[in-house]
Amino acid sequence: MNLKKAKFSLKNRAKTFYFASLFFSTDKRDDIKVLYLFCRFVDDLGDDKKLSKKVSKIKLTKIKKELLTRKSKNQIIHNFINLMSKYEIDHRIPNALIDGILSDLSKVNIKDYNQLFCYSYKVAGTVGLMMCDIMGVKENSLKFNAIYLGIAMQLTNISRDVKEDLLRDRIYIPKEIRVHVKNDFYDIPLSDKLQREFSKDLKKLIDTSDIIYDLAWEGIIKLPLKYRFPIAIASFLYQSIGTKIRNNKYNIWKQRIYLTKIEKVIKTIKVLIKLIYNQQLCKNEDIREKLNKNIKKIVSI
Repeated sequence: MNLKKAKFSLKNRAKTFYFASLFFSTDKRDDIKVLYLFCRFVDDLGDDKKLSKKVSKIKLTKIKKELLTRKSKNQIIHNFINLMSKYEIDHRIPNALIDGILSDLSKVNIKDYNQLFCYSYKVAGTVGLMMCDIMGVKENSLKFNAIYLGIAMQLTNISRDVKEDLLRDRIYIPKEIRVHVKNDFYDIPLSDKLQREFSKDLKKLIDTSDIIYDLAWEGIIKLPLKYRFPIAIASFLYQSIGTKIRNNKYNIWKQRIYLTKIEKVIKTIKVLIKLIYNQQLCKNEDIREKLNKNIKKIVSI
């Protein structure tokens, strides 16, 4: 897939990500498109209803081998392998991403925050690490902040996509915070009562994501100036989706929650003000400790 098609895919399938990418330089933006296409390609293999789970597993496992050998006939994978070489991206990082997607091929019913954070690192924190490589970020502390941001964004995705995930036999909201803990996946989208219970759970999850966004912000304000603004935009826009879900009384059952173009422009102005005044946010060391404990189990930074 060429970069024009990549731009179309990014603009139409990841509007918030696309908007934030506009604030990168052209060369970095093109590299980010290559990263996005790879992530979208492997994610689609995990979600494609036309493929059996067995076939999806075979295809994803094959990609892991191709990343190790640095050879692939697939243009998207080939371009990503070139990106890995350009920025010396450790193959274990995208392989962890694929492992996370492979875990989605089985029925998902997350037990606790520890399990959720490990999963979110794999499918989103890894993207933060690869973005660090693209931006030339070497400091370990900033890499942890990048992982925090990826995890926070994943919690936003989970909050927004509860209904779709239920229909795929997936519940990512941890049992330890759920009011409703039964495994009747198919009943929830049809029951107003169960939906109201899940809405209470969404509040807890979005509150947790806000804490993690605040932890990530510590690193964002330390990034080189040319990267600080676009990453801050991506963070704030994603967090604003969670805020909109909260303001919509956690009703994600009737329609998909997203930000309008006007909302994105307004939020972007707010981000600029936030950066100018170097606004410090509240910190939650308990959450940080739990995140770091789980991250260190599965990644060496």
